[in-house]
Amino acid sequence: MSIIFMGTPEWSIPSLKAVIDSGCEISAVFTQPDRPFGRKRQLKPSPIKQYSLEQNLTVYTPEKAKSPETLDLVSSLNPELILVCAYGQILEQPFLDIPKGGCFNLHFSFLPKLRGASPIQAAIASGFDSSGVSLQKMVLRLDAGPLVAASEKETILPDDTTPLLGSRMAEIGGKLIHDNLPKLLSGDFTETEQKDADATYCRIIKKEEGHIRWDKESAAEIERKLRAFSPWPGIFGFYRLEGNFTNKRRLQFTIAEVVNGNFEPGRIYPELIVGTLSGGLKILRLKPEGKQEMDADSFLRGQAQIVGTVLE
Repeated sequence: MSIIFMGTPEWSIPSLKAVIDSGCEISAVFTQPDRPFGRKRQLKPSPIKQYSLEQNLTVYTPEKAKSPETLDLVSSLNPELILVCAYGQILEQPFLDIPKGGCFNLHFSFLPKLRGASPIQAAIASGFDSSGVSLQKMVLRLDAGPLVAASEKETILPDDTTPLLGSRMAEIGGKLIHDNLPKLLSGDFTETEQKDADATYCRIIKKEEGHIRWDKESAAEIERKLRAFSPWPGIFGFYRLEGNFTNKRRLQFTIAEVVNGNFEPGRIYPELIVGTLSGGLKILRLKPEGKQEMDADSFLRGQAQIVGTVLE
């Protein structure tokens, strides 16, 4: 029985490895096309493509999974199953109808909570104390298919960032594939319909969402967002020095902690504490525009006059 695996980021690798270790035939791996990377904008293959080639697997990188050419290619491979983990494109019904055994998707939340593109980031930013991984049979609606299996709860730690939590969830997902692949191949599994009334959603994160709204977000919310938006898009604000009304500069905050007290939102206090809607955010490390990341003391030695100004 042949399997097609579809994935793109590093988080997909443990699941693909689980399929390889099972001894099943992998007829092909599908991933996103090589994308420009770095200042020189050189094309870079996805992590799953690099790993697949190291394993001597056949790799395809169609621009559009729904194109007639891609549908014909997938049909010609005659897969028994298609397994998907963070592929990055919506699969439409003609695609889902191809494998005899169905298409199955690994999703990094306990569905129906956090359907959508950013469940790891959303779990951290929302202050969840735990999350997990779901394996669902795919339907046309986003992450709404019947559940086949779910992992144990994984605790979200107070210092978890998206890379830290995501790497653990990826390993949990690999184990879920390892444990359930024989059942998927034999058809010996139970489908449990999701409760749509309990569904919540998370969307693709945009760069501008990292711009902090000091008067609308609490210090605790901003600190969670900092960890959720690491490494991208990060969280940031803008400052202008007194007398300079045209040139504002960007400050990206990389490590911060919540402090109690009454502060004016956006106002910068000694020790680089910034006021928020509720409480203060003490900046420990930051990256000024055009400079390397540094600690707060080093920044203040060069920009002492920033204390008392208001961040935008």
